Amino acid sequence: MHRKAATPFGLLDLLVWFNQDEDYHGIVQFAVSLVDSQLFVHYLAVVLLELRHLRPCYSVCVIRSTDGETRHYNIGQLSIQRAALTILEYYYRDFPLHNPALLSASKHRTAKHLAGLKVYNVDAPGSTAAAQPSNGNQSRSMVSPATKRKDNAHSELYYEEADYERRVRKRRARLVVAVEEAFTHVRRMKKEDENAAPSDIMDVREAALAIFPSMARALQKYLRTTRRQHCHSMESIQKHLAFCLINNLSPKAFLESYLAPSPTLQYGPERWMADQWTLISEASVTSGIKEGTEFLLKCLDFSLAVTVKGIPYICLTEEYIDPKSHKFILLLQSETSV
Repeated sequence: MHRKAATPFGLLDLLVWFNQDEDYHGIVQFAVSLVDSQLFVHYLAVVLLELRHLRPCYSVCVIRSTDGETRHYNIGQLSIQRAALTILEYYYRDFPLHNPALLSASKHRTAKHLAGLKVYNVDAPGSTAAAQPSNGNQSRSMVSPATKRKDNAHSELYYEEADYERRVRKRRARLVVAVEEAFTHVRRMKKEDENAAPSDIMDVREAALAIFPSMARALQKYLRTTRRQHCHSMESIQKHLAFCLINNLSPKAFLESYLAPSPTLQYGPERWMADQWTLISEASVTSGIKEGTEFLLKCLDFSLAVTVKGIPYICLTEEYIDPKSHKFILLLQSETSV
């Protein structure tokens, strides 16, 4: 006895069904309603997923490995790779530009302090201290200044930072004065151009090129002192100066881009120094983040350490207080009548 194998519902079965049932319109309407219901479920799932992302559930701490720059963000229920992309978008928007020149200065100071330390291995067979025991006092006298220099390292650091802050304030004051004088000169030229012939009126970009040499030296010294001269090219400074003159901005508005470090996205892509990011995580990158999740975003010169903590559930209750319950009466008992 042969049993017919079960076959899935296909086009042939549908044609047989059409031949058995003459109500083709009802069949088509049923198929259309089925497709509409599937599309509705699909779009509803997409909306629910987006709403899960928008509702903040976790607090993310992002720390840059080189200088310790830290930011905190609230994100929703995301996978690790989606959270990494969101954090990188926040990084280019909020974090100041990574400046390796400041780090090299710190490394130079640490190397200078370590250079004064001398280590002697008196138990070594070929050491100077073991071969010449009579020079033990001389070795102690050489180690003593190094130890004393190590003890005074905090004082050297204090005076070095104080001297650096003094030089920065001095360069800043000279830069502010030079820029204010240049902008005052431009305003004076603008008033003179109002009464001059149309052929003698100077273009704004020509005015920017004319006043830039008067402030270029002060700006160059300030950027060199703050170790940010590689972040601003001569062309970008002149373009920013022309933009400020065209829109009638104040000298303070012009200086704001140079007195404080701007976010990474405000500089050109050639200044970012991060072409490729690598996600390092012990957990699967497709799994959702949770309390205690840690991962690393690594680029060429530094990395971002990310830790995830859950936002606590806050239960807020409302309590009604009768306004009459906290009223009081002030009784005055004066000794003299008025």
